[in-house]
Amino acid sequence: MTELVCRACGEHFTPKSQFEQDCVECGSDEVEAVDAYDPEEHELRCEWCRFEIDTTIRPDEGWDPSNTPRSVDDPCPLCGGALVPAGSRTDVRALPESKMARGAARKLHRDHSLPGPPYVLKGLAERLGLTVQIENFDHDGMLVGRTIEIPKQVSLPVQRFVLAHEIGHFVLRHDGERDKVEPEANALASELLIPRDELLQRIKSTPSIRALSRTFGVSRQAMAYAVMTAGALGSVRP
Repeated sequence: MTELVCRACGEHFTPKSQFEQDCVECGSDEVEAVDAYDPEEHELRCEWCRFEIDTTIRPDEGWDPSNTPRSVDDPCPLCGGALVPAGSRTDVRALPESKMARGAARKLHRDHSLPGPPYVLKGLAERLGLTVQIENFDHDGMLVGRTIEIPKQVSLPVQRFVLAHEIGHFVLRHDGERDKVEPEANALASELLIPRDELLQRIKSTPSIRALSRTFGVSRQAMAYAVMTAGALGSVRP
């Protein structure tokens, strides 16, 4: 069998049969052979969170059509990152290892018994030997040595995601290309703030992205990313 790679989460796997082609990690059907690409220019991919969208498909009912990208000039509807053609050739070895990043987040939960939701991460940062500074920084968030700099001019949910994201860079010992390390930090941050197993349980009683965002203390964009990664977009409403 040909080895496949998932565009959605970066997982590599070999299907058990020709009839089982969905990703074994996230369930996405956006998979392709490791050594072969069949690019289509109407497919766009976010450089940051790796979300993909087909511009020829009508948006799901209930979603704001004005927020639907139509070209690389539009931002990612989930994280606001830059879009590129999904068919752009990428070295498979440079793809983000999202499964590894989410596993690191689950280990942090096991090792530190984080209170929540919403999960409080400042104490975790301190236990990891990090200092958190929230000031009027002119950047979106940065790990400088062992100090996490967070801009105070952004909303609290965004500050929380920035903190989780920078903890991700520290825990994963990132030092490489942005196209690889940023999606990994996003994956860790998402799992740290919105654990997948807990999210899937809560969706059963609260199938609303708005309500789930309040429960976990994150932005609607961050919640949409988590729901998408969990393969549950069809089970929730805006």
